[in-house]
Amino acid sequence: MSRAFMKDREDAPELKISSGARPHSVTPAGMQALQKKLKAEKSDDARRALQDELDAAVLVGPPDDRSVVAFGASVTVEPSDQKGERVFTIVGDHEMDVAGGKITDASPLGQALLGAHIGDDVVWHRPVGDVTLRVKAIRYDDH
Repeated sequence: MSRAFMKDREDAPELKISSGARPHSVTPAGMQALQKKLKAEKSDDARRALQDELDAAVLVGPPDDRSVVAFGASVTVEPSDQKGERVFTIVGDHEMDVAGGKITDASPLGQALLGAHIGDDVVWHRPVGDVTLRVKAIRYDDH
């Protein structure tokens, strides 16, 4: 959107983004991981890339209503077609680790879970077929 159509607010935070990096949502744990990675990095090029990523990171903390699935939630679900629970954490693109259960809010599973409450059944639309999941628990980490 052109800046000509946006009203500047005096109380609006200023986003400092270097080298054209796009803003991206990050959990508190993801922010800590990025900061730790930056401190440990020796290469100047890698440090610049990590700093750009940190500058573009938008920290998203837990919602006021922790009974609903939102960004940063760890959600325990049980598929209706099998026994056994799985835990998925909804994170930003830069934190995604599907094998580790970290999925993005834009993924089909993330979209299915967002807004759910404990006891809700959600439908995960997968290429191999839909599966219904029952939300068993919702947890937010405060770090």
